[in-house]
Amino acid sequence: ALSFLLLHGAVLTAGSIVAYADPAATGLHSLVPLGFLVYYDVTNVTLILYGAALFILMVQRRRPAIINNIIFNILSVAFLLTWHLFGEKSNIGTIIDSMPNLVGAVYILLSKRVRSTFIISPPAGPVEE
Repeated sequence: ALSFLLLHGAVLTAGSIVAYADPAATGLHSLVPLGFLVYYDVTNVTLILYGAALFILMVQRRRPAIINNIIFNILSVAFLLTWHLFGEKSNIGTIIDSMPNLVGAVYILLSKRVRSTFIISPPAGPVEE
């Protein structure tokens, strides 16, 4: 799911730049202010980079993957809400795009499987050198 969200964000970031550069090519007739576009693209790139860092934590099965996944999901929803306030997302688009993050955060918070997967257990006895 995380890889899909990151790919989705990358495609939307590229699409926003294309739409801003040539709105007629995308069927648009008006532009968002350049500052809104920059904010949208910077926040999307931030999420993509953060998501890449999450992949590293998850592959290493590190405990910080749990809290960072929750932060990532909350940050994603916060960005979606600000994009909506700037007129870059519709009401329904904001709701639909927020759902995977909200479901993901709840799953990570409640899942015993997640907790057992992302905990590196200490050695089973005294460490010998």
